[in-house]
Amino acid sequence: MRSMTGYSKHIFEDESYRIKIEIKSVNNKNLNLKVKLPYILNFLENRIKAEFSKRVSRGSVDLRIDFEDKVEQENLFEYNKNIAVSYMKVLNSLEKDLGEKFSNKMDILLKQPNVVKKNETEVDEAAYSEVLLKNLHTCLDSFIEMKEEEGARLRTYFLERLEIIGKNVEEIDRNRGRVVEEYKANLLDKLSKLNEKIDYSEADILREILLFTDKSDISEEVSRLKSHLEQFDLEIEKNEDSCGKKLDFILQEIFRELNTSGVKCNLYDISKLVVECKNEVEKIREQLLNIE
Repeated sequence: MRSMTGYSKHIFEDESYRIKIEIKSVNNKNLNLKVKLPYILNFLENRIKAEFSKRVSRGSVDLRIDFEDKVEQENLFEYNKNIAVSYMKVLNSLEKDLGEKFSNKMDILLKQPNVVKKNETEVDEAAYSEVLLKNLHTCLDSFIEMKEEEGARLRTYFLERLEIIGKNVEEIDRNRGRVVEEYKANLLDKLSKLNEKIDYSEADILREILLFTDKSDISEEVSRLKSHLEQFDLEIEKNEDSCGKKLDFILQEIFRELNTSGVKCNLYDISKLVVECKNEVEKIREQLLNIE
């Protein structure tokens, strides 16, 4: 189980390259990966996204990569010595003829065409891909480790909430038989207190009680609740990397059965337990938004 929130920074440097990779993520329904690369690595963007999506399935992720090829940097520019010497001779001659010194001869020199030029070099895509992807996965390892640590904390939190709900559902199951008993007692009590004589038979009372029993029966809801809780627990115990959507679906079913039970059954003790269960479900739902 993983949280969708995570952060990792990785820096690699040797005699050839300097690489800095930073990954940040927050909650999102699906995977929304935004990659920021230096232009020299644009050819790798699709490969980076593909590698990332193999290991992360949900979240809004910002991935930034800074990359420096030290060897290429050293050979990026070159100057034409002959042209530079010729320009400098002209500047020196001007100083002599005009009788004034130039305070910015080097600035003037560098602005002249063909003195300094940028070398056109071919990107070594194979070498760049190898070193970059290797370091990307190193950063991803750390990123996923942080997500799993947070996921473990949330897993414990869910199990605690689930235990409370499970105990309350067992209590609901034990008390649901009282619903009809209390309804029957209240009905007979009300009939006995009526001043006017009402013509009714035992069959009428039995029919009324049977109708109420049918409307208020929550045995199926309780059975499904227990099944959903067991399924939720099993999914948590699997501890899969990506389980947020599945758990959210089961939680919706749990809430639906609780809601139906609360509507059908008006016994105070059961209504109170249903409310407590729904509160725990909401606590789980709030944190479940952060599960990948």
